Amino acid sequence: MTNTKITYKSIGTVAGILLCLVAMVAEAANLYRYRNSEGNLVIDHQVPPEYIAMGYEVITPTGRVEQVVPPQSASGDGDGEQVPAETVAEQLEEDQMLLRSYSTLAELKAAGDRRLEQLEREIEIIESNVSKNQKQLKEHRERAALHQFNGEKVPDKLLKAVEAVLVAQQDAEQMLRLRRNEHHDMALRYQRYGERFIELTAKRPNEKR
Repeated sequence: MTNTKITYKSIGTVAGILLCLVAMVAEAANLYRYRNSEGNLVIDHQVPPEYIAMGYEVITPTGRVEQVVPPQSASGDGDGEQVPAETVAEQLEEDQMLLRSYSTLAELKAAGDRRLEQLEREIEIIESNVSKNQKQLKEHRERAALHQFNGEKVPDKLLKAVEAVLVAQQDAEQMLRLRRNEHHDMALRYQRYGERFIELTAKRPNEKR
C-alpha cells in the first residue's frame, strides 16, 4: 500500500515537472516581429539592438500577437503604452499596401491628387445641380405667388413641380455634404499616407522622393 502511494506521488511530481517544462518551452518559442532597415517585416527569435528603438511585437508560433513594444520617442523614452493587436495588424496591412503600391513618394502624391481631383469634379457637378434647383424653385414659387395674387388657385401640376424640386434639392445638398466630407477625409488620408511612406522608406539609400 505504501509503495502504491509513493508511486502515485512520484508520478504526480514527474507530471508537474513536465508541465513546467512544457510551459518554459512554450514561452521560449515566442518570436519577435520587427522591420529592418529596408522596411521589410522580419520574424526572428531576437531583435537586433539597432532595431529595438523602432518597436517590435512579441508573437506566438501561430502568429498571435502577445505584446507590442511601441517605438521609442526621439528622446529615447518609450511611452510604455500597449498598442491593441488589432491596431497593429491594421497598420502592418496598410504599410504593406503602401510599399507594394508605390515605389516613390511622387507616385503616392500623384495617386492622391487624382482621387481628390475626381471628387472635386463630382462636387462641381453637384454644386451646379444645387444652383439649378434653386433657380427652378424660385421660378416655380414666383409663378405660384402670381396665381395667388390674381386670386387664382395654384395648379396642382405646379405644386407637384415645387415638391419635386424640393426633394431633388434635399438629395443634392445631402450628396454635396457627403462628397465634401469625403474630400476632406481623403486629403487627410493621403497626407498620412505620405508621412508614413517617408517613415517606411527613410532608410532606403536609393529612395527617390
